[in-house]
Amino acid sequence: MKALKKKQVNNLAIDEMRSYIGNKDNDFWLWTVVADRRIKFFEMGKRTEETFYLLEQKLPKYKQVHTDGYHIYENLRNGKRKKFGLTNWNEGLHSRLRDRLKRLQRKTKGIVKTSMH
Repeated sequence: MKALKKKQVNNLAIDEMRSYIGNKDNDFWLWTVVADRRIKFFEMGKRTEETFYLLEQKLPKYKQVHTDGYHIYENLRNGKRKKFGLTNWNEGLHSRLRDRLKRLQRKTKGIVKTSMH
C-alpha cells in the first residue's frame, strides 16, 4: 500500500453507497474509490468528513478526480482538477458488491413482485 501511495494514477472515481444492518435506522456508508478502472479503495462508516478523511489517507496521488458533487469532496487535498459525474465505475462496483455480498443486498434488487403476463 505504501508503494502505491507514492505512485500517481490518472483518474480517481469517488462515490459512496448506503446500506444498513437490520433496519434503515442503523445505516452505514461504504465509500468506494476506483483508480484507473482497476485499483479499488474502501472505507466504511458514517457519511461524514471524518470517514472521508480516513479514506483519503489511503489514496495515491492523482491527476483527475471524478465525483458526484457531494460537498465533502470540495476538501480534497489534491483537488486542483475536479470533474463531476463519471462515477459509473463506482456504480458498477456497487452493483457487483450488492450481487455478491449478502450483507449489502437490497430486498428489491433482482426480485420481481408482479408478472407481466
